[in-house]
Amino acid sequence: MAKGQGYYFTYEYNGISRHLITPARIISAKNKQDPVDIRALWDTGATCSLVKQETALRLNLLPVSKTFISTPSDKNKQSNVYLIDLYLPNGTMFPNLKVAEGELNNCDMLIGMDVISNGDFIVSNFDGKTTFTFRMPSLMKFDFSKHSYLIPIINENKNIGRNDLCPCGSGKKYKHCCLLKN
Repeated sequence: MAKGQGYYFTYEYNGISRHLITPARIISAKNKQDPVDIRALWDTGATCSLVKQETALRLNLLPVSKTFISTPSDKNKQSNVYLIDLYLPNGTMFPNLKVAEGELNNCDMLIGMDVISNGDFIVSNFDGKTTFTFRMPSLMKFDFSKHSYLIPIINENKNIGRNDLCPCGSGKKYKHCCLLKN
């Protein structure tokens, strides 16, 4: 990594993945015992990060406060809040991260927008394989509608009127779009 460009990692899956699960490492921010390797689910629909109760017990985490969390199945459920140090797959650490306790399936921790909003989060499914990449800090704006690499579909029908909609799909009249390019 070049100096000053931030911290990043890329995680590739063997096929299309419906869940973005990566390895991570957590440790209690209070007692600094041995770190625990975990499976972390990245969720842009979650406001805050969560650990499941079993993970909190493995780390001997002590609650620092209580909060209320809402899940699809439960609204305003009281939850313990813990302080952890989170290490992403590339070793980047989030020190003193407040995480709530929650019920999770198939993972030990849910990484929410409290972490994700610190950088650029991109998922692609090119060639039948999911690739997830994350970078901190955010270094540029991504807008696929303005910077698309798709090649426009060309209509072989030569009977297009100047005032017809352009067959490339831009929504513009042909005379203001592809006619100018030919």
